[in-house]
Amino acid sequence: MLVTLSRKREHMKGIIESKKSLKKAVVMVFAEMSVCIPAFGVSVSERTAYEAADTAGRNLQEFEVVSERVRREVTSTAPLFNLTDERMKTMGVTDISDALHRLPGINIRDYGGAGGMKTVSVRGFGTTHTGVIYDGIVLSDCQSGKIDLSRYSLDNVGSLSLIVGDNSDIFVPAKASASAASIIISSMSVPGPMDSLWHVTGQMRFGSFGTYNPYFKVGKSLTPKFSFSVIGEYTHAKNDYPFTLENGKLVTRERRNNSMMNSWHGEINTRWRLTPASMLDAKVYYYDNNRQLPGPVILYNPVCHEKLRDRNFFGQLTYKNLSLSKFSFQGIAKFNWDASLYHDEDGKYPGGILDEDYFQREVYVSGSALYVPTDKLAFNYSADYFYNNLTTNQMEVVGPWRHSVLQSFTGKFQNSWLLATARLLWSIYDNGVKEGISSKDENKLSPSLSVSVQPMRNRLFFIRASYKNIFRMPTFNETYYFRMGSTSLKPEDTDQFNFGLTWQYNSTNWLNALVLTGDVYYNNVKDKIVALPTNMFIWTMTNMDKARAFGADVTASATFNIARRQSLVFAGNYSWQRVQPRTSPTDPDYNKQVAYTPIHSGAASLSWENPWVDVVVHTTGASDRYGTSSNLPITRIKGYMEMGAALIRSFKIKRNTIDLRFDLTNILDTQYEIVGNYPMPGRAWKFTVTYKYN
Repeated sequence: MLVTLSRKREHMKGIIESKKSLKKAVVMVFAEMSVCIPAFGVSVSERTAYEAADTAGRNLQEFEVVSERVRREVTSTAPLFNLTDERMKTMGVTDISDALHRLPGINIRDYGGAGGMKTVSVRGFGTTHTGVIYDGIVLSDCQSGKIDLSRYSLDNVGSLSLIVGDNSDIFVPAKASASAASIIISSMSVPGPMDSLWHVTGQMRFGSFGTYNPYFKVGKSLTPKFSFSVIGEYTHAKNDYPFTLENGKLVTRERRNNSMMNSWHGEINTRWRLTPASMLDAKVYYYDNNRQLPGPVILYNPVCHEKLRDRNFFGQLTYKNLSLSKFSFQGIAKFNWDASLYHDEDGKYPGGILDEDYFQREVYVSGSALYVPTDKLAFNYSADYFYNNLTTNQMEVVGPWRHSVLQSFTGKFQNSWLLATARLLWSIYDNGVKEGISSKDENKLSPSLSVSVQPMRNRLFFIRASYKNIFRMPTFNETYYFRMGSTSLKPEDTDQFNFGLTWQYNSTNWLNALVLTGDVYYNNVKDKIVALPTNMFIWTMTNMDKARAFGADVTASATFNIARRQSLVFAGNYSWQRVQPRTSPTDPDYNKQVAYTPIHSGAASLSWENPWVDVVVHTTGASDRYGTSSNLPITRIKGYMEMGAALIRSFKIKRNTIDLRFDLTNILDTQYEIVGNYPMPGRAWKFTVTYKYN
């Protein structure tokens, strides 16, 4: 097989024991298949390939596979960083915002507290260039192009990954390749086909500032072919955390107000194993968050009446056929509905009330075909169609809509020392409105290329380089928003270049594993969409800016065996980035640092794993930033470093497990801001009790 023969240090060294030699042979075939398919597949397909092998051997005796694991971060042709649920636990990660801080090159706009909106940009590209993939399907927001990650809890997340550019996974929908970078959220799967037991998880989390968060999950395999899981979660937080307000020499201690939130989400997941190599997954998801918006801190004006209700429903189907033949197929269908209801009360509005309602709908279908003619070559063709429309009372037009067709053709070559991937994406967009003037249609070809070389076959040392061109369509807000939108906008066009080195060292008696990665990059954005004033009161969207970014990302992780059943686990990352507007030397922001982008940022964690109580200490930080790209001193936002700690203990009695966890965040009670005038919480605690029956 490709992986086991060509990349000798990546292969699975299996010891498969079975009572019958025939069963042993069958298991070995499917074990090899489960290794080979991921070499050409996405992370989601990797899991299903393994699960297909499990299904085929469901009547066999249990077997054990002992492997020397090589991290995908090391072998990937483009920057890839992955956090599994176990790694996040070891690193003391507290929520999804904290998890994202542990990934290099990421800038988070966090408005503070449990209910604060959290959006992500990568390597200076901006939030709208960062795709978010949830269980294999790209999330959408045709209104603003920004995905609020605060709505996704880590309690059912199996892994969280960051991919910059296109890496070596080619069995993906075309839409998954249509962003400069992608955040991939993969939830925990449903029970396996041979698992007839009930799987029950009940969890209760309490925290500072009136936070409580119950969570439950129930799953079972009802037949050898059908399994399901049901998830429910509720979060309440008052979010009235204290902060220090400075006005010259006057320093007062205040509290955030109008910051309460109540949110809940539920989902049903099913898996139907049609054949040993094919399956049909279904997901129904609903989310509802009713929250107050505290607004920025303004001297002598603490009153705020803003409210926002977010509701999201989607249903999706994913069919996969991962056979032993040269062809594999994947089909996807999804319907998404999203509502944002904004309310504010202020004397400046007619009648003293402002209501802005936004309703989005999306229909999405996708098909992908993977062809593997030899053990060195693979090809994938993907075609996606999706339809978006928006209904709102805040647009210059009525009923904007967009038909989108994306097609990608990808080739991949791999031998014992070289891995190369090339992709061509063709994007077609058809825009229209029910009433008014619509933006123009667009179509474009976007190429990408990535290469990884292993110069020394007896060392897990790799050199990688990648290039990707991609463009971003203007969002409906940028095109049609009342007074600000412009239908003449052109898409943003981006080019990104990356060069990196990766190394994994396995292993000595005291050093179990050491992984180092380093990347330097250059990004260029043309026809950047910005808001410019047309007079004293009205701003409009226009293509004006050019921007460039260059920087470096470094990561390190290591596990040290210090005694029997005791180890120290270290993980850290550092990013340096310069992101500069480059439109005209006469502009006040020329060659300055783009707003809200720190030059230096990083995170680190150290965990002591032992038989008694696991102890984790961690820190995240960033240098000074500015609230405007002109870098005016008055808009300077001070840098910060936040420290936290966690104590974790598990008790197991037969099939029952009780996990106790205590987290203390911002131990030094540091006051800082990520978004200007939105103070982050000071010292806070969380206590989590989790019961599992497996």
